[in-house]
Amino acid sequence: MTNVMADALARCAKHNPKGEVLVYGDRRITWRELNERVDRLANALDKLGLKAGDKAIIMFHNCPEFFEANYAIQKLGAIPVPMNYRFSPREIVFQAQHSDAKMFILESMWLDIVEEALPELTGIEQFILRGAPREDMLDYESLMQQHQPICPEVPVPEGSVCVICYTGGTTGMPKGVMLTYENHIHLVEQMVAGFVPRFSNIQIPDDLRKKLTSNGVPEIALTIAESSFMRWLLGQTWLQNAIVGIARRAVGSSLAVKMGSRHSIKSMMPSFPMFHDAAYQLAVLGPMMGNMTMVMPTSPHFDPAEVLTLIERERPQMLGNVPTGWKILLAYPELNQYDVSSVQVAATGGGVCTAATKRKIFAAFPGVIIGDGFGQTEMTPTTSFRIDTSPDTLKDRSVGKPLVETKVVDDDGQEVSQGELGEIIYRSPTIMKGYYKEQDKTDEVIKDGWFYSGDLGYFDEDGELRIAERKKECISSGGEKIFPGEIEDILAEHESIQDVCVIGVPDEKWGASVRAVVRLRPGAKELTEEELISWSKERMASYKKPSSVVFTDDFPISAVGKIQRNKVRELYGQPSAQKSA
Repeated sequence: MTNVMADALARCAKHNPKGEVLVYGDRRITWRELNERVDRLANALDKLGLKAGDKAIIMFHNCPEFFEANYAIQKLGAIPVPMNYRFSPREIVFQAQHSDAKMFILESMWLDIVEEALPELTGIEQFILRGAPREDMLDYESLMQQHQPICPEVPVPEGSVCVICYTGGTTGMPKGVMLTYENHIHLVEQMVAGFVPRFSNIQIPDDLRKKLTSNGVPEIALTIAESSFMRWLLGQTWLQNAIVGIARRAVGSSLAVKMGSRHSIKSMMPSFPMFHDAAYQLAVLGPMMGNMTMVMPTSPHFDPAEVLTLIERERPQMLGNVPTGWKILLAYPELNQYDVSSVQVAATGGGVCTAATKRKIFAAFPGVIIGDGFGQTEMTPTTSFRIDTSPDTLKDRSVGKPLVETKVVDDDGQEVSQGELGEIIYRSPTIMKGYYKEQDKTDEVIKDGWFYSGDLGYFDEDGELRIAERKKECISSGGEKIFPGEIEDILAEHESIQDVCVIGVPDEKWGASVRAVVRLRPGAKELTEEELISWSKERMASYKKPSSVVFTDDFPISAVGKIQRNKVRELYGQPSAQKSA
């Protein structure tokens, strides 16, 4: 009998029992301890009637209980449905009803907002609350104490739905993306297959060389890695295929866990919420690979001081942030007072990270490798990956070479030439199973085995994918196509601007005109509409420059720190929109 998650956790508990998997405040949780608590909770949920195929909502910030609840649900063959804890009562009701969830597991931190939704959550049979007790809800810790760590054996093959992740709902209400265990396993294979040839072209700059040697990497190993023979070898298809084959057999094996126990990777992803698949993939892949130690801040909100204190104390090798998280961290005035020398890989994802931001990462974290992942939830989620070892290699709006089969097509679905703009489409075993209960919407985006991403982009002369904009966000002004992301990248270089969102507004003459909605940096020099428009004239084509500017103190932000352009448009998209205080 196969149960993907139960088998993976059991291997980790057996072969790496004392290895730390989660670090949260003063709590340091080993694989053995995690597996025992998961079994206790799974036993309790089984007694409460949660069965294979049932849906259960989990609403936690990034904390150990998120992992416990998620794995307990999966051990029973049920399907976790992570809930965005920033949701409004209306959105909570929609996801609970749409997902057909019969159980709702949450922490008391979010109880006030859930209470507003309670009258309409009639399909939920049990609420389980961790934290402050409540008479009409079961107590999370009491269930743990009342049940033995004996989990029922339930078959859960790789093709089963692993999770339903709801999209951000930028158009209409969110859609439930069904991802399988098999999707995630194929993701590992594709990343291994994609990384090997990339390493054949990497140059090792002095800062990186110093960092690697100070962390125990022999100088001879770096010399060999840069040798022409090694570059030739890594470029050979037969070797790449062999490495992929080894990785395929290693995923979910005792060997992988044993190796992982000796070479555990300590990572921090402070601005990636676990309810989003950009981070959730680690919850699935960690037990399969057996080499994850995740360090988590205790605050549900991104706090640069807490993040930097943890880096100094825990010394993670990898630090991952969404672009907004990186901007906040890099702008923190006391950043250079912390020891961040342990960070070897600076990862980014959840949106396009500009070359300007990456330059600041290199400056603040000397000697790091920047890994930039791009994709979307429907693709589990990574579709391309870029590696930079020096500011000299940076390219604006490049997300590297694809990890999956990728084409750029016109409106008729025909492939376009290199350098020509079109919609990016993918074909891969990582494509979602579909949108839950919405076959018509599934059929709109998956055609003949290809997933139509809705992203506009093109392949450059090096075969790298450059992202222009979401197809629906393109502004048509006087017959010209204008891409907000391109303008935002330029405006963000202004010394007084902290965040900017570009939208199109109705215009009687041109059809649409460009408007920049701007938030200034705290303490920055005041900036007027006229000054910014004049500054823009010198840096972009006249038809691209903003025709109007609105200043704001705040932006609506998505789960992964992206400015929600659709909501900005609702607030500031009318021709007569006024500046906010």
